[in-house]
Amino acid sequence: MTTTKKNRPESLLPARRLLRAYAFDPMSTRLSGRFLIIDIAFETDLRPGPSGRLLQVVDYDGVRGLWYLPVDLNAAAPLAQQGMRPTESDPRTHQQVVYAVAMSVIERFERFGGFRFRWRGDDKLRIVPHAFEGRNAYFDKDRRAVLFGYFRADSRDPGANLPGQMMFTCLSVDVVAHEVTHAIVHRMRKYFSEPTHPDVLAWHEAIADLVALFNHFSFPEVVSDAVAKSRGSLEEGSALLDLAIEFGESTGRGAALRSAIGSPRSPDAFLKAVEPHDRGACFVTAVFDAFIDTYTSQIADLRRIASAGTGVLPPGALPPDLVARVTAAAATNADRILGMVIRAFEYLPVVDVTFGDVVRAIVTADQGLYPDDAAQLRATLVEAFRRRGIFPPKVSSLADEALLWPKPPLDLNLSRGIAGVDLAPLFSAATLELDPGSTVPFADDADALPPPRESAPAPAVPRQAVRAHLSSRVTARNLREVIHRWGEVHAYELGLDQAAGKIEMVSAQAVYLQASDRQPRPIVVIQFAQRRDDLEDQRTDETGAQIPRIQRAAIRAGTTVIARVDGRVEFLVTKPLPLSDRTKLDDLSADIKEAALAFDKSGTERVQAIRDWMGEVEDRDALSAWTVEPATLRLSFARLHAVMDGA
Repeated sequence: MTTTKKNRPESLLPARRLLRAYAFDPMSTRLSGRFLIIDIAFETDLRPGPSGRLLQVVDYDGVRGLWYLPVDLNAAAPLAQQGMRPTESDPRTHQQVVYAVAMSVIERFERFGGFRFRWRGDDKLRIVPHAFEGRNAYFDKDRRAVLFGYFRADSRDPGANLPGQMMFTCLSVDVVAHEVTHAIVHRMRKYFSEPTHPDVLAWHEAIADLVALFNHFSFPEVVSDAVAKSRGSLEEGSALLDLAIEFGESTGRGAALRSAIGSPRSPDAFLKAVEPHDRGACFVTAVFDAFIDTYTSQIADLRRIASAGTGVLPPGALPPDLVARVTAAAATNADRILGMVIRAFEYLPVVDVTFGDVVRAIVTADQGLYPDDAAQLRATLVEAFRRRGIFPPKVSSLADEALLWPKPPLDLNLSRGIAGVDLAPLFSAATLELDPGSTVPFADDADALPPPRESAPAPAVPRQAVRAHLSSRVTARNLREVIHRWGEVHAYELGLDQAAGKIEMVSAQAVYLQASDRQPRPIVVIQFAQRRDDLEDQRTDETGAQIPRIQRAAIRAGTTVIARVDGRVEFLVTKPLPLSDRTKLDDLSADIKEAALAFDKSGTERVQAIRDWMGEVEDRDALSAWTVEPATLRLSFARLHAVMDGA
């Protein structure tokens, strides 16, 4: 080593980037004087925008025809002071807020989901902070973008804002987290944007609200303040459990957009709810019922210690040490419950999700990781759902063993028999992806990957890792086709139909879920789907021509395959449809035929339920008499949010 190199050691970049945002909107920060510090991964190649590996902020104001100057978060000034100080008058700080919040939400899905997130192919999610003028913000799946509006506060009831004050939805941490979650859910289950049941879009809204609300608990200073003010009773007047306070007040509601608490613990609201936000709010409230119950139980010993055994705290401010302990308990409990919900995604069906499915997925995923349920979180959550009227149909009880997804009707193994799959490349790619410094792509989107480069590897990456990386990329191309072929061969055993047309392999990935012993539990999750044109609405337009496929409400079968590392299929989460031709079963073995006929029976019931619900939606829709477009195709996120937000 030369003297020059000794005197000039290499500068190490930080692993994390700290950025300021409002707490949790400009109104709240003005009243409290507090900003949030959002801690996210440091992207070394982050470009002005910001534009990084997963996100691209595009700040074009279509109403005014303006491109706003993009913020450069790698410039000296933002790096030196935890980003720019947020202000309503500087669009660059708006760009900073949406980037910071969006990246923090993605990190939570990665941490709980056990995989490194990416969009399909080389896509990035585009975020447009000033997309339009209006009381709305929404995820547009066709543009692969989250669009935020701006508007004037209500002139008669603006809350703690000025009448007519300009309000920016992109500055609400809750709104940003909610909308980005919609985009993430669409990436993980793209057919959840096709409503075939009242719960499909309601689940979209529920998980988006849950992520936004539990995001509050990732900021200790906010939780600590709420604990101190409420004397540990978070359900009493705590803004921690309210969503989008400024937005709700500025639009004349006089309160937050939605709240996770405050309604009676009964099934009445859920049984009456039709609109997706209302129905989703019942699920969210049930989750927070469980959160409050377990939190109260977990701090009971602290209350007894602080009250000489009575459990009734003495008058006055809580001691700082007690506040710190209670704050930690609240944050840990919030993480545990949100983790239960996010991990359940791997156990959800591919299509036509219901809240009953979600309950079963939560129990199945959590029981495999926390079999003894020592803290009684699973039991408390299931009971909270029951009290709100949310439970799966056709189960014998609400015990764990009754709620677990059933085992496959036949013995299936991805790695054996006809069209066996070598899963090693899938786990190799997933393992490399978990390396924070790795740039290995998902095997899930192998058909969208560019060919491997022949250029020399970057110096920081070990040569043997590069060879494995390139090998996994080449193998991943074929792996998708092999898995697809396995699904076609075993279609009848999976609740699909070999005779009904193309079977789609939607995704395949290996994930590492963390168990109670802090060890990873690797699983393989594969999604298959099959669209059934023969079961869809065959109506014609005014000329007598059949409605094009793209303008019809799709009816799909779907199956999620959950397998262990050795390829053994542990669970099948099926949404079957009636068989198109039962005579095709004549040449199959008796056990496969029996399984296929059972799926056929369930599929017949399911398709009738879908048609009945779609008919109800048509009957309620005012435009149905004037257009041949199915009413369910008009249930986009933009329209749903516009209706909910009174635009």
